Amino acid sequence: MSRPIVELEPWEYEWAAHVGSRRFIENWSRGDAAHYDRSRMEDNRTAQVAAAACELAVAKWTNNYWSGHVWKVGDHAQQKDLPDVGRNIEVRRLRTRETAALRRHQLGKGLVLFVAKPVMPEIRWIEIYGWIMYDKGWTLADPSDYDPENTRLLQPHHLKLNR
Repeated sequence: MSRPIVELEPWEYEWAAHVGSRRFIENWSRGDAAHYDRSRMEDNRTAQVAAAACELAVAKWTNNYWSGHVWKVGDHAQQKDLPDVGRNIEVRRLRTRETAALRRHQLGKGLVLFVAKPVMPEIRWIEIYGWIMYDKGWTLADPSDYDPENTRLLQPHHLKLNR
């Protein structure tokens, strides 16, 4: 079965790029997590724009609200539990691996995980890989090689595509 592709309209692309750029700016003073390997990472601006585009595409595909929220780095603790889309959707962007990262601290919050992958480098089209209840995804995922206690990696064949 082929995966759906969400094409962003020009104004949607502009808004996702704006939100991603604002997120990048607000995090200038913040360092990367200790387990991040800079040699495997893309630049943070591109990563933020691509993540915002995935969130917008999932919102469009599911017909849910996307706030495009941005907050100052000092407000992270108060805002970190906001869902990416709607009332309970967490979006994960795929980049170099075909697995989605699930984090222990997001368990037990009633989240639905959506996985998406932008078509690079333009980020005008987003491939929707599917969704799963977050806690169920955690039980099906494998411990990551970089943070096995707190991060698991989910294979795409566990995801559903029906709305």
